[in-house]
Amino acid sequence: MKLLLGSVLLIAAMLVVIVISSIGIYLFISSSFQKYAPPVRSSGKLKDTVLAEISKQLEEASAKQKIVDLGSGWGTLLLPLAQKFPQHEFVGIERAFTPFMVSSLRARKLPNLSFVHDDFFKYDLAETNIVILFLIGFMMPKVTQKCVKELPKGAMVYASRFALTDVQADKVVKLGSKMETYYVYEIK
Repeated sequence: MKLLLGSVLLIAAMLVVIVISSIGIYLFISSSFQKYAPPVRSSGKLKDTVLAEISKQLEEASAKQKIVDLGSGWGTLLLPLAQKFPQHEFVGIERAFTPFMVSSLRARKLPNLSFVHDDFFKYDLAETNIVILFLIGFMMPKVTQKCVKELPKGAMVYASRFALTDVQADKVVKLGSKMETYYVYEIK
């Protein structure tokens, strides 16, 4: 019995090592993680606060709004918003295949929510009212250029953790550390 239990534990440990090694190799080889932010689940106080502020804006909106999450990951930002506001349109753009598939499956019963598997720099923001960004610092200069160039006047940008570059935020909300800070911009 002890021998059998020891063998099972050894096999389980080997499987854990293989899975972790495979993930590490994939992340190292994958070009999307060398040029783009890895899919990281947004959670905690920062996520909840950003969602509450966007919800307030959507409650006050008199017309249909289009909300786009650049780098939507697992869909944890758009799913609750799309459920709460069926009158608005929500689009998540995600380059990494696995988070895209998971979020698409989770959204299959929400007709106002779609996920696009693509590079968000190729997505046209001209019809967008609100952009959500939970990205990584090195991407912000290029994202800033895209938002300033493509978004219509009056569109809002909610950038979590990292500010847009060379653009003055209309509002900065610090919930603790820099990693718990978000920036709100209105496109002028």
